[in-house]
This record gives sequence, C-alpha cells and structure tokens, in this order.
Amino acid sequence: MKTLVKNAISGLCIAASFLLISSTLQAQVLARSGEVAGTVGYDYTNYYPPDGPTSTHFFGGSGGYNATPYISILGEYKYDPLSISGSPVTYYSQLFGGAARFNFSPSKKIVPYTIVGVGDYRFTASESGESVSFNGYYVNFGGGASVYCGKHWGIRPEVRYERQQGTFMGGSIHANVADVSGSIFYQWGGTGKKKK
Repeated sequence: MKTLVKNAISGLCIAASFLLISSTLQAQVLARSGEVAGTVGYDYTNYYPPDGPTSTHFFGGSGGYNATPYISILGEYKYDPLSISGSPVTYYSQLFGGAARFNFSPSKKIVPYTIVGVGDYRFTASESGESVSFNGYYVNFGGGASVYCGKHWGIRPEVRYERQQGTFMGGSIHANVADVSGSIFYQWGGTGKKKK
C-alpha cells in the first residue's frame, strides 16, 4: 500500500515537472470563470469502531466558480467503494458537499492552493439484495496545484485529510481518511487577460 502511494506521488511529480518546462503551458485563473473536473484517487480509511471496511480507490467530480483569481467555490461528489477482506457484504460511501479553494500565484504556470470542504456523508452496506444506510457529515482540508496544459484545461494533483462522522443504531461511527488524487479540469469564461 505504501509503495502504491509513493509511486502515485512520484508519477504526479514527474508529470508536473514535465509540464512545467513545456512551452505550451498556460496560466489563467480568471475572475468569474467556471470549471468542471473529473477525479480519481486512492485513499486509506481508518474506521472506528475498528475492523470496519477500508478502501483502495475512489472517483468523483466537481463543478465550480472562480469568484476571483484567488478564491474558487466548488460543489463536489465522491463515490468510494469499500470492502472487508473475506466479507460477502458490499459497502460504499458517497459524499456530497461544497468546498472553497484558495489559490496562490494565480498568474503562474503552476498554481498551488489550499482547500477546505464540508458536506453530507452517506454510508451503505448491501448483501443479497438487502441494504442498510446511515447518513452523517464530513469535513476535509488539504492542498495541491493546478497545472495548466493549455488555455482552458490542465491536471490537478491533490492530497486531503477527511473526517467522516455519523450515527447508526444509536452508536457513533467515524472515520479518518487520507486521500491522494488527480483531476483533469476544464475552465471557461472569465474576465481578465489570458496569457498566450
């Protein structure tokens, strides 16, 4: 598991370095611009009570609005398949929420940022056509970089810590989650001068 995370981080660093020296890079975090992104990633989940399901990958997406070059407001969705080794039960979690991204150096080719999110958390377990679910909430924070590959699109490596909290049958269930992800994003519109 540690090797997979190291390889993923190394691959993202190499890709970011290659794109940094590429002559086709463009930077354009423009005020009043919109964006969409698709995301895939790896996470490590530590549930309490212990012996809960763990996950290896997730996917999701987001849509957002760059209010200024420094502040972006996002709506996000995450689908996370979960498993317990040897168990016939199918588990998954879904997160629906919002986030604020704070961009640094928005006129550069690589734009580092921090991000904070909060929203609704839904956990579901299914076996033989029967399922049970519970709802809760999550909060997360982290950082990454928007790496522009053209006038309108780029890639976004990111890491986050996430806290999930819920109740089931009168008991408290919570999880600490570490995410490593990569996104492809597309931006359009906005005011300001685009770099050529």
